[in-house]
Amino acid sequence: MNAIARDISAAANISAAMARDLLGYGTLRPSAITYHTILSSLDTGAGLSLADTTWDAGTQIARHVHRSEDEVLIVLSGIVEVRLGGRSIRRNAGETLFIPRGMEHSVKAVTEARHIAILTRKSLEGPRPA
Repeated sequence: MNAIARDISAAANISAAMARDLLGYGTLRPSAITYHTILSSLDTGAGLSLADTTWDAGTQIARHVHRSEDEVLIVLSGIVEVRLGGRSIRRNAGETLFIPRGMEHSVKAVTEARHIAILTRKSLEGPRPA
C-alpha cells in the first residue's frame, strides 16, 4: 500500500484506519482530493503516517479531532485555511502548521493547494527534560 497514488473516491477500498490517518473525518465529493501515501500507519507500526495531498479549491474536511495523533501540515503550493481552537489560520506555500492531538479542527483549500500531512502517535518534541 505504500507509495501508491490514490483518489479520494477510492477511499472505501482502503482500510478505515488508513483513511482516518490520512483524511480525518469528513464527507468529500469524489475527486476533490488526490493523495499519495508516502508512509501509512501500517508501514510504521501505527506510529506515523505521511501523505502528499492535492486539493481542489474550496474542498473542506469537516471539523474533527485526532485523539491520539499530532498533525503537521506543510503547505507546498496554494493557500490552506485551518479552523483551530476557534481561530481561522491561513498558511501559504512554504509555511507549516502544527495541530496538537485532541484539538478540534477543519481544513479547507482556499485555492487549489498541495500539502504534506504528517500524523504521529508519538510526541514530536521527544522526552521533556527533568
